[in-house]
Amino acid sequence: MSIFALTYHSIMVQMPNATRSSSPPDTIDDPLILILTPVAYRFTLSHMNIKQRLLQILNVEQARHPRMTGQDLQKLAYQASLGCDHFLGNRKQFEQDLCQEWNKLNASTSIQEYPLQVIDPLGKTARLHLSPCKLLGLSLEELVALLVAQPSKDGEKEDYDRLWAHFTALAAEGKIPFSADELAGFAFPRFPPRHSSHYGFTAYRVINDLTHSETTAWIRRNRFLSLD
Repeated sequence: MSIFALTYHSIMVQMPNATRSSSPPDTIDDPLILILTPVAYRFTLSHMNIKQRLLQILNVEQARHPRMTGQDLQKLAYQASLGCDHFLGNRKQFEQDLCQEWNKLNASTSIQEYPLQVIDPLGKTARLHLSPCKLLGLSLEELVALLVAQPSKDGEKEDYDRLWAHFTALAAEGKIPFSADELAGFAFPRFPPRHSSHYGFTAYRVINDLTHSETTAWIRRNRFLSLD
């Protein structure tokens, strides 16, 4: 059994209220976490409508950060729509910041999360969490090369607006723990939003397109797709 399979198994065991049902959730009242490989996750999303996909994404996000706020939801919507293009505008600085953050991470703790977290309803854009990557011995050199050279997402404000409208509709239906009035108060941000002070520790980088050939090859080399 690979270390990724062990990671998957240990996380599911450590989440006593988690469910392995393939049925999409109607609400996110119960703490639910689905730790899936990118291929399995995209397969799961393909069998859901847009609202079910967003509920699935938010379930995973809330399981990781149960104290997240509307500000954190906005950041997720922003990244899902526009990716990390604002950082790729200065790729040298992006590389320096990544190396600096990586070197500060403590990799001696146990694995608590799967490295890849899909965040957009198309199953293409994801957060790559750095702590489990470092603990699993991934090469910083390869990681930097992958992230710095990734293609732009080329998202538009309209993409964000559509996604935010779906979240607001879910809030109005009482299916997510935010009020529609609260979410309606968030205008499209002039600058990329930050996480709230309630979000907790996080260290990740956004991958614009999991289906890009170089990204897919890198994931396979590092056995992100293997649970056997």
